[in-house]
Amino acid sequence: MKTASYANRAAGWMHSVRTRLIVWNVVTILFIMGTCGAAAEQMMRSAILVSIDRELARRAQGLAEHPDPRPKHLAEANHHTGNPDPTQPYSGFDKPQVLDLQGNVRMPESMLQPWDSSAALAAARGKQQLTTVTVQGYPFRVATCPYPAQGQPLGVVQVPYPLGQAYHSLEELNRMLLNLLPVALLLVAGSAAFLAGRALRPVKAIVRTTEQIGATNLTARLNTGTRDEFGELAAVINRMLDRLQGLVERERRFTADASHELQTPLAVIKANASLCLTRDTDLAGYKRGMEAINRASTSMTNLTQDLLLLARADAGSSIRETTVLPISDIIADAAALCSTSSTDRAEITIQEASPELCVTGCEQELVRVFVNLLQNARRHTPASGSITVAARQEGGCIKIAVADTGSGIAPEHLSHLGERFYRADKARSRAEGGTGLGLAIVKTILTAHSGQIQFESTTGTGTTATVTLPAAAPLS
Repeated sequence: MKTASYANRAAGWMHSVRTRLIVWNVVTILFIMGTCGAAAEQMMRSAILVSIDRELARRAQGLAEHPDPRPKHLAEANHHTGNPDPTQPYSGFDKPQVLDLQGNVRMPESMLQPWDSSAALAAARGKQQLTTVTVQGYPFRVATCPYPAQGQPLGVVQVPYPLGQAYHSLEELNRMLLNLLPVALLLVAGSAAFLAGRALRPVKAIVRTTEQIGATNLTARLNTGTRDEFGELAAVINRMLDRLQGLVERERRFTADASHELQTPLAVIKANASLCLTRDTDLAGYKRGMEAINRASTSMTNLTQDLLLLARADAGSSIRETTVLPISDIIADAAALCSTSSTDRAEITIQEASPELCVTGCEQELVRVFVNLLQNARRHTPASGSITVAARQEGGCIKIAVADTGSGIAPEHLSHLGERFYRADKARSRAEGGTGLGLAIVKTILTAHSGQIQFESTTGTGTTATVTLPAAAPLS
C-alpha cells in the first residue's frame, strides 16, 4: 500500500504544473547558457584573431618597408615577434621569412619551406594576406605582404604568430564554464522551484476554497486580491458561483412553491373524497364534493401545464411553429378568451390597430401572453373600471400596452414581477385561483420571441404593461 501511495505521489509530482515549470526553466536556461557560451567563445576567438592580425600586420608592414631585407632587420623582426619559450615544441619555427617572387625562402637560410606558399604567391601579385596554417601539428597565424610596401614588389615577407597559447586559453575558459554549469543548473532549478511555488500559491488557495464548495454550500468565494491572471480566474469563478447560487436558490424556491401549490388542491381532493366515502351523504352533498374535487383537479392541471411550459422553455424548446401574424388578430383572440371566462369583470376596450402591424411567432403562445395580461388586469380591476389595449409601431418594434384602472401595484413589487410563484397579493391571488406563474410564463414566451415587457403602476390608479416585439413585414 505504501509503495502504491509513493508511486501515485511520484506520478502526480511528475505531472504537476510546478514540475513542468521547473523543467522548462532549467531547459530554457541551459539552452540560453549554451547559446551564449558558444557565441561568447566565438566572439572571443574572433577578438583574439583581430588583435593578432593587427599586430602581425604592423610587424609585416615594418619589415616590408626595407627593400633590402638585411639580417639586422630580421633580427629586429624576431625581437618583435617575441621569441617563444624554447621548451615549446615549435621553438625555432616561428621566425619571419623573406621569399622571392616565386615563393622560395631566401632568409633565414635554415628554413626551406615558406609558412604559406599560396599566400606568398598571392602577395607577390601585390595583395597582403592573413592566413592560418598548421606546422608540425601546431597552429600559426601568418601575415604575408610584398616588399617594398610601395612600388613594384621585389619579394615577399611572411611573419608568423603561434596560436597554441591563445587556443589553450580558450580551452581553459571552456573547461571552466563546463565545470560551473552543474552549479548554475542547481541554482537555476532551486530558483525555478521557489518562483514556481510563489507563482502557483494562488492556485493552491483556489483549490482549497473550491474543495469547500458543494451543492449545499455555495456561499464560499475565492480571494481576488491579486490583479494577475489568477485573480482574473478567481473573479470568473466567483461570478460563476454567484450564478449557480442564484440558480440553486431559485430552484429550491421553485420546488417549495410548486409543492405548496400542489398541496392545496391535493388537500381539497383528499378531504372531499374522504367526506363522501365516510358519511351517508345525499346526492346534493356528493355533487358538491365532486364539484370541489373537479375545481381542485382543474387547478392542478393548469399548474402542471404551466410547469411543463416553463420546463420546455428552460430546455430551449418553448417556441413551436412560427409564422407572420397581425398583432390585431392576436389581441382580439386573447380578449375573446378573457371575455368568455368571466362576465362580472371590467370590460376590455381594444383600440383599432393597423393590419400592417405584424410580428413573427407562435400564435398560440403569443395569444397566451395577452390572455395572462388581460386576466391579471381583470382580476385587479373592479367591474366599474376599464381595461384598454393599444398597439403602435416605434422604429423596428411593435409596442402593445395593456392599461387598467385597477388597484395598482406597490413600487417594491414591480422589480419582482415575472418571478415564478411570486404574488404581490398572495392571499387574494390564491383565493382567485392564481398560481403566481402567469407573468413568469409571459416573460418566458416573450424572451423566446426576442421581446420584453415593462410595468408601470401607481397604487390606487392602475397598471400599464407594455409588451415590445420585433416588427415583421406585413402579409401580402
